[in-house]
Amino acid sequence: MAACSFLAVFVGSIFVYGFPVFFLHIQRDLELSSASTALIFALSRGEAGIAGPITGWIVDKFDSRPIIVFGALMVGGGLAILSIVHSYWLFIVVFIGMVAVGNNTSFGQTFLAVINRWFIKRKAVAMTLIITSYTIGGAVMVPLLSRGVEALGWRSVLLYSGIFVVVLAVPTSFFIRRSPESVGINIDESPEAPDQPASGAQRRIADNDFGIKEALKTTTFWLMLCASSLRISVTSGILVHAIPIMTWKGESEQAGADLIALLFFIAIPARLFFGLYNPGIPTRYILTMGMTFGALGLFTLIFVDAGWAVYTFVAGIALLEGATTLNWVLMGQYYGRRNFATIIGIITAVYSVGMLTSPLFLGWLFDETGSYRTGLIVFLGMYAASAIFFFFSFRPTRPARPTAQPG
Repeated sequence: MAACSFLAVFVGSIFVYGFPVFFLHIQRDLELSSASTALIFALSRGEAGIAGPITGWIVDKFDSRPIIVFGALMVGGGLAILSIVHSYWLFIVVFIGMVAVGNNTSFGQTFLAVINRWFIKRKAVAMTLIITSYTIGGAVMVPLLSRGVEALGWRSVLLYSGIFVVVLAVPTSFFIRRSPESVGINIDESPEAPDQPASGAQRRIADNDFGIKEALKTTTFWLMLCASSLRISVTSGILVHAIPIMTWKGESEQAGADLIALLFFIAIPARLFFGLYNPGIPTRYILTMGMTFGALGLFTLIFVDAGWAVYTFVAGIALLEGATTLNWVLMGQYYGRRNFATIIGIITAVYSVGMLTSPLFLGWLFDETGSYRTGLIVFLGMYAASAIFFFFSFRPTRPARPTAQPG
């Protein structure tokens, strides 16, 4: 748990939240349009979708340590190469083929799968802490990267970031164990096993896990897939263009980076509150509330022409990010441990289409109109639809399985 959180703070957050810092610098250095620059980040998210089911299968089947080491070397080497690349298309190839592949393989699904295997009773707490670690990293790394770029140049910061990733991730990976079973712990007999009546009808925890086909046959899976895809697609587009959006609203680049860091700072207590406090409200209702907060913040940014609108937007997205920590917690609660990464990988394959198109959509509209307004209005409708889908995501019932007859 501690090792995964450490890497999420200092390594995973660089890619997840830190790269928008480089958006305008890459655009100016390589003389690109907004859409062309967005394509770099969009393709990296599209790669996650193509590889999502394969990555999920690998994470479910193999030890986590070599996967993390592989990813660290890919990310570190890729960032070092990018620091000397001056060709747009070569930049895309290296960014997608090395940095994105390494990050998506090692610093995303792998951490969530490890946590999901180790925790049953405290699953919500553990996943909240690991997902909050990325947010802490964003709050810390975004202003550091922004100021580093201003002082040293974006290419030097990429090089040092690559070295930083390898130096931290490789030794830390040796403290990560794939599952309790991999170190001789029976999860059914551990403190994490849920309280069950001691009777002959008692079933093993693993027996309650959904199979892949069983999960796909539930209506809830498809509602969650739609809700998650809409949410992540919109948030991805907003975060890729976050600093340009802030400059469009009249802020400087540095002020924009500081506002995004503020977003992550607010999201830290929000994620801890929503993830750790149990008011007895169903998780799907909390997810719905989070989407509503985000929609209200985006509405203010679009339609209110005042300086305070950007702060309302930041607060709304931060609260959304806080509540949606429970997105993957709910998937783990609904569908179990055994096939968690594979199920998440299938969802990743779908929402990555939105992650690919949403930054391009915003960039193209900005190139055509000089404004983000129209694109953000579309995103507002997508947030509202996501809230509705989460609201109707009831707990699925696993179909009865045939039992072996005695004799």
